[in-house]
Amino acid sequence: MSKINQLGQYKGIEVHVKKTEVTQEEVDQQIRTLVAQNPSFIEKDGEVAHGDMTTIDFEGFKEGVAFDGGKAEGFQLEIGSGQFIPGFEEQMIGMKKGETRELNLTFPENYGVADLAGADVVFRVTVHKIEVKQDAELTDEFVASLNVPNMKTIADLEAQMRVDLQAQHDQSYRTEVENRLFAKLIENCDVEVDEKDIENAMQQHIQHISMELARQGMQLNQYLQMMGTNEEGLRQQLQPAAKQQAIFEAIIDEVVALENIHTTDEEINQHIDAIAAQNQMTKEEVLEKVNVADLKRDYNRVKSSQLIIQSAMISE
Repeated sequence: MSKINQLGQYKGIEVHVKKTEVTQEEVDQQIRTLVAQNPSFIEKDGEVAHGDMTTIDFEGFKEGVAFDGGKAEGFQLEIGSGQFIPGFEEQMIGMKKGETRELNLTFPENYGVADLAGADVVFRVTVHKIEVKQDAELTDEFVASLNVPNMKTIADLEAQMRVDLQAQHDQSYRTEVENRLFAKLIENCDVEVDEKDIENAMQQHIQHISMELARQGMQLNQYLQMMGTNEEGLRQQLQPAAKQQAIFEAIIDEVVALENIHTTDEEINQHIDAIAAQNQMTKEEVLEKVNVADLKRDYNRVKSSQLIIQSAMISE
């Protein structure tokens, strides 16, 4: 268990953070990006060429045996985007709709999956559709085609972009305030952090990453393969953040104790009801997945953090 040797100032911490207002240049750039990200696609006959958008099925084989993570159906791949290992997209050039071709490729030596690093493989690829990408033009018709409620014209789009960008700036401001505030809090304290607490923080980071990837339809091992690393490499990257989190949580727990912060059963019940509603679950199903004691601890930590934030002296 981590030990607090000295708890420094945690109320009235001074931080200086400047607020940012949206500029017209930012709005214009954001709109240009939006237009570029929403091209139209027109199906074509003929052969796959650089820049085409293809819809393909593929499956990868090593020594004749299919390997994990090497198969997909109905996958959209822009030729020249560099999404796949070297040679994959290049060898697809010249294929026709309905054609199946075997691509002879070699994984990079530094590939994140040991069994595939430097390995010679064959990808069997079938092309279902070939489309030519055409840049969109900023018109009222383009804005309406985005199907965003109450946004039909260029003026509507500009107004919404300004609101969205300002919200991003405001969120960045709040995040920067918290980061500087908590960095000063940690600097003010002397903490002996326990390896078990660091490991718990590490698991929280990995779980968070896994959940975010799951929302995008991807598993952690697939992501690590794409990034050319493995779980050990990921853990090394996360080590400093995990240690910082463990130190912070030890300090926050000390503030909980000093300030006699507690969470009532009624508050926990309300929180569980909210979780159930958000995830379309019953209260009983939620209770099977969460530990009430852990939930109370986390709720206490949130209250402790808010006490520190609300008592801070923030200036620009």
